[in-house]
Amino acid sequence: MNKKLISGLVSLSFATLAFGENLEEKIKQLEQQQQQLIDEIAHLREEITIPELRSQTFSGMGYAASKVYFSPQGLSIGGYGEIIYMNYQSGSKKDKADIYRFIPYIGYKFTDSIILNAEIEFEHGANTERGGEVTVEFLYLDFLFNEWANLRLGNFLIPVGITNLLHEPIFFNSVNRPEVETKIIPSTWNENGVMLFSNKEDWNYYLAVVNGFHATKKGEIGFSSDTWVRNGRQGGANAVAEDFAVVGRIDYTALEGLFVGASVYHGNSGQGESYNGNKIDGTVTMYDLHAKYQYKGFELTGLYVAGSLKDADRISLYNGEVIGKNVYGYYLNVAYDVAKLMNKDYNLPVFVRYERYNTQDKVPSGFTADPNNDKTVWTVGINYRPIPNVVLKADYQFRDNEGNGESDIFELGLGFIF
Repeated sequence: MNKKLISGLVSLSFATLAFGENLEEKIKQLEQQQQQLIDEIAHLREEITIPELRSQTFSGMGYAASKVYFSPQGLSIGGYGEIIYMNYQSGSKKDKADIYRFIPYIGYKFTDSIILNAEIEFEHGANTERGGEVTVEFLYLDFLFNEWANLRLGNFLIPVGITNLLHEPIFFNSVNRPEVETKIIPSTWNENGVMLFSNKEDWNYYLAVVNGFHATKKGEIGFSSDTWVRNGRQGGANAVAEDFAVVGRIDYTALEGLFVGASVYHGNSGQGESYNGNKIDGTVTMYDLHAKYQYKGFELTGLYVAGSLKDADRISLYNGEVIGKNVYGYYLNVAYDVAKLMNKDYNLPVFVRYERYNTQDKVPSGFTADPNNDKTVWTVGINYRPIPNVVLKADYQFRDNEGNGESDIFELGLGFIF
């Protein structure tokens, strides 16, 4: 009887031991499966969650426009917006408040080397009865080979000036963009083409071939006396491509806080048109020098641009207004973040900017320039940035021209990027 009892107890002990070992092994397997599920969920959340916007630029573009390049593979969404108020101090112009722009960026990273990037603009609330419109401001594919050479195909920003690439509202102090970079350099300026470019830390280059301007009046398209080539932008929208242009640019950023560069644009704008049997070439040449320096809350920004137009006489006769043969513009912007003096965690830059430009510096022989297009603008103002991605702006423009003068303007603005 005792032998049987002992034998049974021994068997039960071995069975219990075996069961315990199997249970421990099962628990380990379950723990491994649980960790695999946790890892897969984390990976899935990374793919479907829109990443935070960081202060990172890709090849000279703004933070929001660069977002897709620093995101995981798949969809990326960013953007910016501007709401403004303009109060004219005299004259017949009515004050206005405007949902000026809402811009979604939609990108898709197919692979680390093939990237789609697009910018869609909803302007003036996109109310067509009040001048609103929806346009594509760029839509391209990048093929990234290395930091020295990459290929961009599609519709992209023309790399001229400062603001055309960096047009998100946190990158300029005033409520509206510098006038030199809207009336002479026609920001925002985008066309269809192909571009070779770099993405280095200390310097970058850009070399592109794009469809040219459309100089002659066709509805809203065509050069004008007060905005020069601005209204000749085709924006890639069913663009006439009889004439093309080349664009080159180089920027240097090796010294901390310094950004300096130059660009040149050259190409015809006649697009197969003629006047009185004479073909219009309409060769547009434009170059700019630009620089920005930042040091301990201090920021200095400057730009000079000059341009020329061949066949300005024929284009003037065709369009029924005097188009500048030669133009120029420059500005100097000085800003200081006074929050640095108070050791605050927000930014409060105050600024002053001087601009001078003339869209009819020289006109064709036999034509007369309008002195109202020879302008001087002083802008003083302040920005409040509670966080880096949001800015509240206020400024006052002291405006004058060589003709009848013009009204000063008080402006308020709200801007954000995401």
